[in-house]
Amino acid sequence: MDNTLILYPIMPVVFLNFFVVFHMRYVIEKAIKKREVRYRWFRVYEGSAPEYMLAARHHYKNFFEMPILFYLLCIILYIIDDVRSLDLWIAWLFVVFKFIHSYIRLTSNYVPNRAYAFYICVLLLLGGWIYLAIRIL
Repeated sequence: MDNTLILYPIMPVVFLNFFVVFHMRYVIEKAIKKREVRYRWFRVYEGSAPEYMLAARHHYKNFFEMPILFYLLCIILYIIDDVRSLDLWIAWLFVVFKFIHSYIRLTSNYVPNRAYAFYICVLLLLGGWIYLAIRIL
C-alpha cells in the first residue's frame, strides 16, 4: 500500500483548523465592536467575556490538543512505512467525526451530541495508537 495515503487525512483537519482560526477572529471582532469585551481582557484572558467568544476560543484551543496526537500518529505511520487499510479507515473516520464535532460546536453547541463526536474521535485515536503499538512491539 502507498504509505503517502496516510498523509491525506491530515489536510482536511489542518484546513478545518484554519477555518476555526478565522471564525474565532470574526467572533472576537464582533465582541469588541459590540463592546462586550475590552482589549485588556486579552492580556491574561481574565475577567468577563461573552459566552460565544469563549466557546470559539475553546474550540480553537482544542485543535492543539487531540489533533496533535492524530498528526503524530499519521506521520509515524508514514515514516515507518507501515500504513495498512485499517490505519486509513481510522484516520478518515477521525476526520469525519472531527468535522462533526466542529459543526456542532460552531452551530448548536449541544453538549451531549458534541461529547459523542468528541469521544468517538478519542476512541478512534486510541485504537489507532494501540494498533500501531501492537505492530511495533
